[in-house]
Amino acid sequence: MKVFSALKNLKIFPKLIVLFLITIIPSLIVTLQLFRFGAESVRKEIWSSMENRVQFNIGSLEAEMDRLIRLHTQYALDIDIAKLSSMSTILPYYEVMQMQKRVQNKLWILETSSLYVRQAELYIPQISKTLLAGTDIAPMTDSEVKELQRLKIGQQSPLVYWHDKVILSTIYPDPNYYMVSPPLYILQSEIDQFSLKKYLHRTLGDSGGGSMLFSDNEDWRLGAGNMSNGLNEMIISYVMEQPGGRLSGRGDMTLDGHNYYIVYERSELLNMTLTLFIPEENVMGPMHSYRSLFSSLFAIALIAVVGFSYWIFRSIHSPIRRMVQAFRTVEKGELNVSISHRNQDEFQYLYGQFNLMVSRLRQSVQDIYQSQIMAQQSELKQLQSQINPHFLYNTYYMVHRMARMHDLDNLERATQHLGDYFIYITRNASNEATIGQEWKHTLSYLEIQQMRFQNRIAATLVCQTAYLEDIRIPKLIFQPLVENAYQHGLNNVIENGKIILSLVDDKDNQSIIFSVENNGEVLSAETINIILRQLDQTSLGSSDHTGLINVHKRIRLKFGEPWGVNVTAGAMGGLKVSLHLPADWNLNGGK
Repeated sequence: MKVFSALKNLKIFPKLIVLFLITIIPSLIVTLQLFRFGAESVRKEIWSSMENRVQFNIGSLEAEMDRLIRLHTQYALDIDIAKLSSMSTILPYYEVMQMQKRVQNKLWILETSSLYVRQAELYIPQISKTLLAGTDIAPMTDSEVKELQRLKIGQQSPLVYWHDKVILSTIYPDPNYYMVSPPLYILQSEIDQFSLKKYLHRTLGDSGGGSMLFSDNEDWRLGAGNMSNGLNEMIISYVMEQPGGRLSGRGDMTLDGHNYYIVYERSELLNMTLTLFIPEENVMGPMHSYRSLFSSLFAIALIAVVGFSYWIFRSIHSPIRRMVQAFRTVEKGELNVSISHRNQDEFQYLYGQFNLMVSRLRQSVQDIYQSQIMAQQSELKQLQSQINPHFLYNTYYMVHRMARMHDLDNLERATQHLGDYFIYITRNASNEATIGQEWKHTLSYLEIQQMRFQNRIAATLVCQTAYLEDIRIPKLIFQPLVENAYQHGLNNVIENGKIILSLVDDKDNQSIIFSVENNGEVLSAETINIILRQLDQTSLGSSDHTGLINVHKRIRLKFGEPWGVNVTAGAMGGLKVSLHLPADWNLNGGK
């Protein structure tokens, strides 16, 4: 009890030293006890790791080669290869060329489907060609064909070493059962020895030893890592001296005073053996130096405990005090405060998050203020639309003219669309509407304009969206784009005017695109760039495109980037205005 009372009365710095010592000393004692078991444990783990690596890699190589063998067998049944090798002389030239293309495509698939296939080729004597994946070359000579047939007879392994190449060869008919000269075809895949070396390097890992793959008849070998001729011969002799029934094993051997750990695994499918060896000093050498280092580390640890305790004491108090002062500044309403920390530690993260929080708070205040301004401007724009004398005079004059001409059908349509139009813009119970409601209102406006300009302008509608009732958007964002097309794009068009309204889904970008395109005045690239720059301005200003900017800002405030208005040159010569909306906003509960 007296000990605990004494600890409570200590200052922070001595408390930190005692705490670190209490934490470190038991760990040092346990480390001394565990060290004596470490060497043996490491040795066992190395054996296990080597065996697992060899088993895994020989298994993966067998699986890949077995897949290539089965693919060769499948190609033996291919109808195009069968026809080319037996019927090409009686088939039309066009059909022969088509079959060659299909066969070359299959050779390309054979090459690209495996990392170990360098080149696949098919020799067909009847067409006197050797087909490759992308071309064809001169046919094989008779001596090459006979040599391949000779190698195939009595062959135990599916792979043969021929002309400094490792190949997987399929000869039809098989010379083991029926010798024909020349055969109908020879399909062979050259195994990429560079890829095999990479495979051996993967088997080797970072152990610093070496790995080797060699055939049972010792006519071919491939190694990676620290290899020498004497070491290669000793490893092969060691493996060959093992009992014939053993497909795998492990052991050690000594060469030039160096001891090596060896693990091997034989593949019955390939008649090859994969070996992995590691010098003992690469594994156990560091263990011997740890003992002498341990005493030095213990002394250094004691010094570090004292220094580290003092450093913690100094490095915690000052940053906390600065952060408290910054919080008090924010409490007073000052949002331009920023704090920094030189060291790369947790306080730098806390300071960064504090600065980010203040920045977001400042941006939120600005966004709310701008949103209120935009809402007021939107309401002003809406009121202007309601009392626009030019639109009212022209519409009422059109209705008056229909009444005088007793055009009752069009008169009924005009008054119906005009009523729907004013009902939508005067009912302000909600500032948002579904895409379907906004689309219907825009069609009412379009119908009124088309009744006025039906002899001058033709309208086309495209509606291919599944989100008419799912997504809610700010009201009156479609109509300004259409109004902009009539006022600025088609204003001077006397005849053959065209306007296209499109509402489609962009599944690749998870978006909905409303676009308005016309064949009116052709705008230069510089003019379009000016409009794009105006869209990115903070204030609305007094531009001719205030309606577009208003819509763009309202969408940005609602959904954020990258949503909003984009303008490009249309395919019909005029301007194309596109409004991009997120398709998954309400479906995901907003963002």
